[in-house]
Amino acid sequence: MHLSWEYVPKVFALSLFNMAQYAAGKYNLAVLSNGGCYGDSARDSLAQKALTLGPEYILWLDVDQEYPPNTPEILMNHIDGGKLVVGGLTPLKKKSNSGLDGKPSIWDLDTDAVLVRHREIFLHQGLVKVEALGLGGIMTHPDVFKTLEFPWFRRIWNQKDKQLFGADYAFYANCKESGIDVYCDTDLIFGHVHVSLIPLREKQGLIIL
Repeated sequence: MHLSWEYVPKVFALSLFNMAQYAAGKYNLAVLSNGGCYGDSARDSLAQKALTLGPEYILWLDVDQEYPPNTPEILMNHIDGGKLVVGGLTPLKKKSNSGLDGKPSIWDLDTDAVLVRHREIFLHQGLVKVEALGLGGIMTHPDVFKTLEFPWFRRIWNQKDKQLFGADYAFYANCKESGIDVYCDTDLIFGHVHVSLIPLREKQGLIIL
């Protein structure tokens, strides 16, 4: 977990506790975290530390999400089945004209493996091959980090669009270039926490009580 905040939402804390409780007696679950404002460097550091522990699986969590208690087990089974990168479905929390977006955070990479576009996907279709998912609730086989060239998450500046793509898209671009397939379990659905300020309701300069 990359913790850029000094606190985490209650729903995430409870889901992390429930995952740990579910894992008790079944498998060993170690929790690693760090802070800092540079998410790409932080994730590179986390992966390096995780690899020193000799894990069989590496699960990436975002602290603004909610996960089912058996999330690690579901994704572990996919890794055991031969997948190298696999995750669940996270709804987008970007605002749209009708409110919060809510579309699945699934993306395709354009031919230069940098530009991205949103991809529609159907629920409850089992495992579906995709190109990018975000990084919350994503499990990677440790061998992924032996295949990809370091740094694994370094953010990419796209000269054409004049924007800096996130660490997640950089990671998936690296996977695509290295021939590592990415999968989404469309039956594994996560929650996404949205926190915003409430504007004061007023009329003609008067506060309505």
